[in-house]
Amino acid sequence: MQRIPEEKIDEIRSQVDIVDVVGNYVQLKKQGRNYTGLCPFHGEKTPSFSVSPEKQIFHCFGCGKGGNVFSFLMQIDGLSFVESVKKVADLAHIPLDVAISQGDSSPGNKPDSRESKMIEIHQLASKLYHYLLMETEEGQEALQYLLDRGMSEQELDHFEIGFAPAHASTVTTFLKKREVDLALAVESGLLTERDDGEVVDRFRNRIMFPIKNDRGQLVGFSGRLFNQEDGPKYLNSPETPIFNKRNILYHFSDARQEIRKKEEILLLEGYMDVISSVSATFSNGVASMGTSLTEEHVQMIRRVTNRAIICYDGDRAGIEASFKAGTMLAEQHRLEVFVLQLPNGKDPDDFIRSEGAEKFAEIYTHQRLTWTAFKLQFFKRNRNLQNETDKIAYLGEALAEIGKLDQAVERELYLKQLGSEFDLSMEALKQQLQQTVVVKPKPHDYGGPPPESYGEYPSYEGDGGPVYEQFSFVQPSGVPSAGLTSEKRLLKYMLEDRDAFIQIRNLLEEHQTDFYHDNYKALYTHLIGFYASGNDANPLALMDQLKDDMARNLVSELEMMTVNTDVSIEEYQDYVQSLTKSSIERDIKEKEQALLTATQQGDMPAALELARTITTMRATMKNTPN
Repeated sequence: MQRIPEEKIDEIRSQVDIVDVVGNYVQLKKQGRNYTGLCPFHGEKTPSFSVSPEKQIFHCFGCGKGGNVFSFLMQIDGLSFVESVKKVADLAHIPLDVAISQGDSSPGNKPDSRESKMIEIHQLASKLYHYLLMETEEGQEALQYLLDRGMSEQELDHFEIGFAPAHASTVTTFLKKREVDLALAVESGLLTERDDGEVVDRFRNRIMFPIKNDRGQLVGFSGRLFNQEDGPKYLNSPETPIFNKRNILYHFSDARQEIRKKEEILLLEGYMDVISSVSATFSNGVASMGTSLTEEHVQMIRRVTNRAIICYDGDRAGIEASFKAGTMLAEQHRLEVFVLQLPNGKDPDDFIRSEGAEKFAEIYTHQRLTWTAFKLQFFKRNRNLQNETDKIAYLGEALAEIGKLDQAVERELYLKQLGSEFDLSMEALKQQLQQTVVVKPKPHDYGGPPPESYGEYPSYEGDGGPVYEQFSFVQPSGVPSAGLTSEKRLLKYMLEDRDAFIQIRNLLEEHQTDFYHDNYKALYTHLIGFYASGNDANPLALMDQLKDDMARNLVSELEMMTVNTDVSIEEYQDYVQSLTKSSIERDIKEKEQALLTATQQGDMPAALELARTITTMRATMKNTPN
C-alpha cells in the first residue's frame, strides 16, 4: 500500500504556521502566548477558541474540538487526511505527488483510482454540457428558458448549469474521442447500457445541474425537463461508488463557509431555490436531492452549525415536509430550528424572482417562526376551531408542545398568545399545563459516570476494539476531582516525554491501577501503540494517526494545559496513588449501595459480608498515601 512518508508529513507540517491557516477562517486576536477567536465549529458570542503557535495546535474550550493544522482543515473543509496534507503542501509550495480520491480518510491510504477517474469523467461531461448550453444553437431553447425564468448568465456560469441534447450519443462520442473507459462511465452513472449492449447517454434533452459532494468533487448530475412532459421532471444520477443522495446536499461544499459565518444553514427544496437564494446574498442555502432530509444530511449539518432555517415550498406538501424536517432536526437532534413561510404559498425561487431580494431578506431576518410557533400553526391546519371538539383537541396539542419548553419566559409568551386567541385565563391555561408537562431526563442519565470532556463516548463491542458513538461530553461542574486531575496530568506528561511514559506505565502496573474515564483510557491505549511503533514523543504526529475526533480533541486539550516541567518520579507516584485511592472510593460507594439493597431485602448474611468488605476497603484507603 502506497503511503505518504512520515518524514514528508512532518516536513509539510513544519513549513506552515497553523495561525496563518486558521486565520483564513477565523478572526484571531493575540492574547498572551496564544491567539483567540470565535469558534468556527459552534455558535458563540464570547471567544473560547484558542490557537497555540508554539505547539501548532488549536483547541476550543467551549465545544472541545481540537487538533493540528491537518485535522483543522479536515473538520472545517470536510477533507480527508490526504486532501488536508495536499492542501497544506500547496500552501507551503512543497511538491506532493499524491492523487486525491473521495473516501481517502487516513494517513497514506492509496486512493481508489476508479473513483478518481469517475470524478474526472463527470468534470469532462460538465464542461461539455455547459458549453452546449451557452455556446451552441442546439442549447438555445434551454438557455432562453432559463433566462426567461430570471436567471442571469453569471448565475449559469457560477453554478455550471448545462444542457444535454436529445441525441443518444453526444456524451458517449465525446468521451470515446478522449479515450475514456466507457465501462467506467457506465459504472459512474453518466452513461447507460441498453439491452443489446450499446452504450448511450443517460441524460437527454434536459437542463443539467452538476452535483458536488461535501468536498466539492463533482460526483453526479440532475437533469430537468423543460419543454416536454414525457418522463420525470428531474432525473438524478443513479447510486454509484461516488454518488448517493442520502449523503449529498446540493451546494453544501460551496455554502460551508457562509453557513459558519452566519452560524445557520438555510434548507431549501430545489436547485432553483438555492440559485435564487445565492443571488439574494443568502449563500448559506442548500437543498436535498429530491428526498426527505436523512440522518446523513443531519450529521453533515451538525458539523458546521447548530441552527437551521427551513424554507420549503408554501404548498401543502412543502408545509408537511417542513414539519417532518423540523421534527428530525429539533426534536431528534436538538438543533435550533426556525421556519420561513412565504406569502401566497410561493416557493423561494418564485418569491425572490417576483418580489425581490430585499423582501426575502426582510422575511428571513424578521418574520421567521420559532419551531414552537410553527408547530402551533401546523396543528391548526386540519381543525375547525369553531367546533368545540376540535378546539379542545388543538389546545391539548398546543399545551403539550408548550410544556416541552425549557424557558419559563417562552412558556409564558405562548400561553398569553393562546389565552388571547381563545379568550382563556392564564390561570386556567397554567393549571392545564401542569398536567401536561413532561419531566425531561438529565443530560447524564445514561447509566454511567458523568463524562469529563467533550467528544465521543467509547463503548466496547466484541473483539473489534472501541466503537465510538456520538456523545456530547460536558465538563463536570465545580472543582475537578483529585482522580480526574491526576489522570489529566499523567497523560500530559506521557504525551510529551517517552521516558515519562515508560516510568508512569511501570507505576500503573506496579500499583495494579488504570485510568478510570473511558476517553482517557482510550488515549492511553493509543499511546501504548504509538510508542511501541518506535515513535518519539510527538503530539502532532500522534494526532495524525488518531482516527476519531474524541482522541484528537483530548490531545489538544491536554496540550493546552500548563504543568510543571521539572517533575520527579515521586510526583508521578503521587498521581498514580491518587488514581488508586479514587478507584477504592468508587468501589466503596458501590458496596455501600449493595449493602443498602441487601439490608432492605432482609439478606443479613450478604449484608454482614458487605459490611466487613467495606471496613477492610476503608482501612486500605486510609493507608494509601495522599
